[in-house]
Amino acid sequence: MAKQAAKKSKQNRRKRGRRLWLPALLLALPLCLLCRMFAGAQLVHLCPAEVYLEDLPAAFDGARVLFVSDLNIQGAADGAHSAALFNKLATLSPDLLLLGGDYVRGEDPDGAQAFFEALAAFEAPLGKFAVAGEADENTSSLETALGSAGVALLTDACATVERGGEALIIAGLSDVSRNETPYADLGRAFSGDECVLVLSHNPSAYVGVRVAEARGGGAWADLVLAGHNLGGQIRLFGRTMRTLPPEEARCLAGWFYEGDLPMLVSQGLRCPGLPLRLGSRSEVWLLTLRRA
Repeated sequence: MAKQAAKKSKQNRRKRGRRLWLPALLLALPLCLLCRMFAGAQLVHLCPAEVYLEDLPAAFDGARVLFVSDLNIQGAADGAHSAALFNKLATLSPDLLLLGGDYVRGEDPDGAQAFFEALAAFEAPLGKFAVAGEADENTSSLETALGSAGVALLTDACATVERGGEALIIAGLSDVSRNETPYADLGRAFSGDECVLVLSHNPSAYVGVRVAEARGGGAWADLVLAGHNLGGQIRLFGRTMRTLPPEEARCLAGWFYEGDLPMLVSQGLRCPGLPLRLGSRSEVWLLTLRRA
């Protein structure tokens, strides 16, 4: 009888232990998932790629372009984090720096001061250029802040970069949310044999760029760089939790080709609101330009 009682007592203890472990496990799983999502938003991936362009002048063969989009700075802590990141990225010694919009969120522009100071110290021999995103509502103050850091804000405008007596053109588009981008006028400004890198915050601009024609006909752009979609930010089973229009949802991240025009959509650096990612990642791109 004593053995049976001891055995039954042991079994009861095991059952109680299992009952205690179950709620602890149910609590630990969402906490682990949140930690994973937070880490996914904080760890920045450097993505290298070689891009082959038929119209690229020989002098620019091997030129390196650093493309960063969607900083979404919200306060001094984010500004300091972005400044530290750009200080590290400066060691890559890119020839050209391109920024894809959405710099400061909220009403505290002073929180980004450290970032703009780091941006001013960032060296790019061929120049530093940027476009505005939908979050950059006050473009005049943004232009002033970027200008103080030596960055040219391009709003439906172009800049010519020269090297070895040859030229590369950077075309910066206004954000599609403003419905003001003059694609046809921009296209007619170029002949088909010029090399034009198009910088756009929203990948939806890809359609307008493709439809517009160069002076004399044909394609006017050679490469489109965009951001905005954050890779969907939180994706489960191939579906994003963000509500996006169909033209944006079909190009969440990565490389896209229609005809001979490639587009790179970066997943961006930082998310607005809660810094959480799942099925996406924070990233910056280092592109090496090559003659096709």
